[in-house]
Amino acid sequence: MRSIKFSITLLVFLIILSVLGFAFFWSLDSSQLLITKMVIATVFIFFFLYLLKYINKTNRDLYKFLESIRYLDNVSTGNTADLSFDQLNITYNKITNQLKKAWLAKEHEHQYFQYTLENISVGIISFDDSGNIEILNKAAKFILGINKLRNIKELNTDTVFVGDQIKDLKPEESKLIRLNTDIDQLKILVKLTNLKIGNNTVKLVTLQDIKTQLEQSELDAWQKLIKVLTHEIMNSVTPVKSLTYSMQKVLQSDDTEETKNKNLLKGLAAIEKRSKGLLEFVESYKNLTQIRKPSYQRVILQNLLNTIGNLFKEEFKNLEIQFDIEIVPNDLSVIADDKLITQVIINLIQNSIKALHESSEKKIRMRAHLSNNNKVMLSVSDNGDGIDSEIIDKIFVPFFSTRESGSGIGLSFARQAMVMHNGTIDVRSQKGEGAEFILTF
Repeated sequence: MRSIKFSITLLVFLIILSVLGFAFFWSLDSSQLLITKMVIATVFIFFFLYLLKYINKTNRDLYKFLESIRYLDNVSTGNTADLSFDQLNITYNKITNQLKKAWLAKEHEHQYFQYTLENISVGIISFDDSGNIEILNKAAKFILGINKLRNIKELNTDTVFVGDQIKDLKPEESKLIRLNTDIDQLKILVKLTNLKIGNNTVKLVTLQDIKTQLEQSELDAWQKLIKVLTHEIMNSVTPVKSLTYSMQKVLQSDDTEETKNKNLLKGLAAIEKRSKGLLEFVESYKNLTQIRKPSYQRVILQNLLNTIGNLFKEEFKNLEIQFDIEIVPNDLSVIADDKLITQVIINLIQNSIKALHESSEKKIRMRAHLSNNNKVMLSVSDNGDGIDSEIIDKIFVPFFSTRESGSGIGLSFARQAMVMHNGTIDVRSQKGEGAEFILTF
């Protein structure tokens, strides 16, 4: 091992220097050994300088090694064949090779991140607490119609303060922002997330131009609504038209006046009944479009669900329905309008009761819990008939109902109420396997 050789060499040098030093001091006692003194001094200096060079060479090799570790971005295996220690030479090459692989992996990851950032269709902006821009990808420039951005407040104009709206967003909050351009008005969905990087907080904002999707969704909703409205109106108008034609025939008949009057009164009564039905339909539509603005407060779900359960206690008993409430944790709460949410849950329970009319073992369950992303989820489920997959996309359309006596308002009202709470209502169901309606706050 060269490390042993180094130790022996160092020891030999020290012995030689000690002997030379002793000989030099011994020669000082004699005034006749001038040449000997000079030779001893010269040899001593030579060996001393050589020893320094020998030690400094090892120090330089160690310095190069440590500098390579320090500057990971520029690490290089280099030529290490002249290192003083074989073991250090082997370890050095292993570590530098590993560091080089780590550096290359880091570079590939950075390039992949940059490519993804610049080519995704979602706009991304990141800025610090002062609003100074750190990241602005290509999609964000395209959506906002800009080439560069130094501070988020530069997005403010005299009439629209887009920059302030973005900066004032709360973490995980989404907001629809309207942005006027030279040729169009954009509808941009903006969401902000806080990232903790070391001791600094960076705000990451995503931008999505959803105008086309919104317009398509609005068009689909209108088409579904028009179909339902047309169906309901035609159900009322068609009989009236038929009755009018029949009444004309009565007037043209040869029946007695008394018979004609009786038939006309019957026809008019039927027309009046259909007219009242049409007026009630229009009134229900009016009520559906005029839901009052929510009055928000903290609602303890344990209290809310127990109160609703007590409202149906007798009905559940008479219909032999097993009813369960599960809340995790027990003190779970939401910021909501308790009256609106109560009405939504009552509508869902009433739908479940009707869906259980043919079930032998009837069950309704209300459950509230926190999702993985800390959203409050409240569900009402039953083991009734379930919902056919062909109509499950239509059940939230106003006035759509599969029951003859159904108004088709309850679920549409529920969706509007949840939208007003910045929440959602979803359904999971298969025909014959029950249904579960999920409110997400």
